Amino acid sequence: MNKFRIVLVIALMSMPSLVSAQTTMKKGDKAWTELEATLREANLKWLCQGNYYKPHRQDCVDLRAKYWDDQFFEMNPGSGTQTKAQMVAGQTKGAATYPDVVRGEGPNPTEFTLMAVWNNGNFAMAVDHTLFKIRMNSAGQPDFEHSSPGYHTDHWYPDESGKLAVVREVTYARVFVKKNGEWRPAVGASSPRPPSK
Repeated sequence: MNKFRIVLVIALMSMPSLVSAQTTMKKGDKAWTELEATLREANLKWLCQGNYYKPHRQDCVDLRAKYWDDQFFEMNPGSGTQTKAQMVAGQTKGAATYPDVVRGEGPNPTEFTLMAVWNNGNFAMAVDHTLFKIRMNSAGQPDFEHSSPGYHTDHWYPDESGKLAVVREVTYARVFVKKNGEWRPAVGASSPRPPSK
């Protein structure tokens, strides 16, 4: 009988932790705000921006290859749906042609917003406004000679630094999954936006 009571007491004591594990986050509460900040950093890491900047393009490709979830895929107008292996292969080829990256070049996420959290806080979706930037040449024009052909455009404008040109803008849906205690990118999908300027 004593063993039964001990088991019952342990079971009752564990109930609050089981209930709290099932509690969903609410937009604007502390847990939501903290997760949004964590995922904003994961997004910057994924894109090799901010503190995660890599001056050599292949270093960023290598980081992504390790950081993206094994089932990662991305959907973009023009390139369709690509698996992680396809993305890494394409980016490795691009890195061989365009090996150097100046700080701020490439995709720059702004307005990052956590939209939904599921599966007891282990699966999340966010959106952002991503600006694609390339370096400017000595004539103050976008340096299309040293950038991917996908960045070539007739419409561009200088960013706030005056050293980079914004050549494309998209709304990005980004899905993250928490595995082994770390948030990792699982899916990306973009939709074109009209230029801000």
